[in-house]
Amino acid sequence: MKFGAEHIMKRISLADYEKLYFDEEFNVALCKQVKLSRDLIKREEKDGKLERVVRVSPDREIPKPVAKVIGSNRIEYTEYVQYEYGKHLAKWYTKSSVLSDKVETHGEVRFAEVPGGVKRILNGEITVKIFGVGKIIEKFVAADIERGYEDAAKFTQQWIDKNS
Repeated sequence: MKFGAEHIMKRISLADYEKLYFDEEFNVALCKQVKLSRDLIKREEKDGKLERVVRVSPDREIPKPVAKVIGSNRIEYTEYVQYEYGKHLAKWYTKSSVLSDKVETHGEVRFAEVPGGVKRILNGEITVKIFGVGKIIEKFVAADIERGYEDAAKFTQQWIDKNS
């Protein structure tokens, strides 16, 4: 199942947004706001490229029918991101802590300059290979990601407004 989101951040340049998006202080505050526990595993910058690995745990329970199938009331995952500064494109994939052989998620986040700000564009795909409930889980996770990006956009704009 494909999913996506687009948001415009006002009053910030493309270069400044690129820095903000990967800033640790900002990401810690953002995750707290959108109710994600976050543990930075790796952050390496070399030759204009960034590699980041973060363990993430949404601070919310999943629907009981889904929890019953996967054997857990929470879905935790590790996010792997590769980004090349100046190209404005991050490629990512995640590994789930449960049923990792049956759940695949990947995608990209692009940044584009627009009049008065920056547009952040998320495109992703999730595949859950569990007979009978795979599509239900896909819909739940995709909707949760899209909702999280909406909440993140609101927080990001508040951060920009407060710090500019």
